[in-house]
Amino acid sequence: MATSSPDACRVTWVGHAATRLDLGQVRVLADPLLTTRVAHLHRRHPVPGRTLHHVDLVVISHAHADHLHRGSLRRLAESSPGIPVVVPTNARRFVEGLGLGQVHEVSPGDRLTVAGVELTVTRAVHPGGRTKLVDPAMPAVGYVVEGAGRRCYFAGDTDLFDEMAALGPLDLACVPISGWWRSVSKGHLDPETAADAVRLIDPAAVLPIHWGTYAPGVSRRWPAWLSEPGRRFAAALARQRLSDRLVPLEPGGASDW
Repeated sequence: MATSSPDACRVTWVGHAATRLDLGQVRVLADPLLTTRVAHLHRRHPVPGRTLHHVDLVVISHAHADHLHRGSLRRLAESSPGIPVVVPTNARRFVEGLGLGQVHEVSPGDRLTVAGVELTVTRAVHPGGRTKLVDPAMPAVGYVVEGAGRRCYFAGDTDLFDEMAALGPLDLACVPISGWWRSVSKGHLDPETAADAVRLIDPAAVLPIHWGTYAPGVSRRWPAWLSEPGRRFAAALARQRLSDRLVPLEPGGASDW
């Protein structure tokens, strides 16, 4: 279900989970990961140049290093000093000292207005904390971002949860469909369960994220499995008669919505 027609809006899938939402005159960047390499993983596509331009707000879904990436945040702060940032409870210490602006810590159920957009903080079924050791005091979250007459759900990393059905109405859902490897662990969506999530959320459009961007050290050819989640997700949507919702972007791609 969609809301009423708004000012011009644009979504850019920067790559992995990183997503930029241009909501009228406000630019929101979620989970920025802007490097060509993360640990042993190499980026398949270049970071789109406009990603760093005129960003008004950063939102972070959880403290894992591929979502709260300090090097990317520092680079962003150099381009646009003083940007406000929203992070989960107890994650403030990981973003302070990077040159960003005001830090807002949030928990599921919180609502706030920052930089001209309204944020509703949602639950996420994903391990919290900064490392592999789960920290319930630093939860993973998602966001419903509302601005310029549009409502967008950014899931970050999550598994299915029943409350997804109550997030709408939504014009766009940015839904993770994979992970770092051929399969995903508990607390993630794979292409088929991501299609189930779309059925629950019922957005006007869905952008699959968290796939097809980084892979282990590559010599001459990228592994075939890197593109597989996108094909599987499109097929799963087709089986649920939801193909018309798909926004089919490659990392770095953008679309008006």
